[in-house]
Amino acid sequence: MPINALLESASEVHAVRGEHPHTDTLTATILDHLNEQTVISLDSLVCLMPQYTWNQIFQAVDQLARCNKIVLRRHRFEYMLFSTNFLA
Repeated sequence: MPINALLESASEVHAVRGEHPHTDTLTATILDHLNEQTVISLDSLVCLMPQYTWNQIFQAVDQLARCNKIVLRRHRFEYMLFSTNFLA
């Protein structure tokens, strides 16, 4: 699925909830990192994006997971993000 389609559907969710447009940039950055690496831990993602708070990143990750744009799973004591293109 093209990243533009993912962003458009995420934008619709944010517009309904009355969220700020900078969330689109955060969402795009998360999806870019995930497209490059396919699997990434939440902690690594937070370290890669120091300009955002942990709460901002977690909220965006949560929304992406709820919209089925990414897969979020707990592995022992870490949360892992998987691209929807990841084949186990």
